[in-house]
Amino acid sequence: MAAVSDVEVHLRAVREKRLAALDEFGKRRFMVVGDLAIKAVEQAVEVLAALEGRHFHLRPRSAHSERMRWFKERFPRLSRDVDELWGAYGALGYESIDGDRAKKAVEAMERVLVAIERKARVRFR
Repeated sequence: MAAVSDVEVHLRAVREKRLAALDEFGKRRFMVVGDLAIKAVEQAVEVLAALEGRHFHLRPRSAHSERMRWFKERFPRLSRDVDELWGAYGALGYESIDGDRAKKAVEAMERVLVAIERKARVRFR
């Protein structure tokens, strides 16, 4: 059996987490929307990084900060969307009642994923 590449693993994770975020939003389970949306974006960043030979997930203690710093340098226009996702992650995880905040998180997730799809020439849908 052939080994699965990092890119394939991260692609699957993006797709599953994206669909789960959209599904939970549709079911009005807002508490988990922020979590799933930011995790989908992190996995998408890992796809792009893996295509360039980088693997942030190998250093779990610094992975998040290194991943976000690298992403924001490459996509400065999307910094606001990533910040929106992290804000929603915290707010929705504790308050869970804000459908507008969940909607903004899903929209930000989609904008970031589209940009990474274009850059990496992959499909997350």
